[in-house]
Amino acid sequence: MDKIPEKERKEWQDLLTGQINVELENFVLQMQIDQTKRAIKNAKITLEDGITKIHSLCEKYSLAVKADIKKIFNHIEVE
Repeated sequence: MDKIPEKERKEWQDLLTGQINVELENFVLQMQIDQTKRAIKNAKITLEDGITKIHSLCEKYSLAVKADIKKIFNHIEVE
């Protein structure tokens, strides 16, 4: 399994607050991020819960989201 950056990385927060806007290749990840952003904006979930949700999705499907993780985290090497 590919290693996904730790939940504590600021990029996760920036992704869900709109400070990072990248065109994602994985449709499921894109939809989950959009849905999570709306839930946070409408105070249905906390930012921390949103980060946990997206991070868990990325860990579960690490191979499928590998290219998007590289974009989000500025071309880091995903092992």
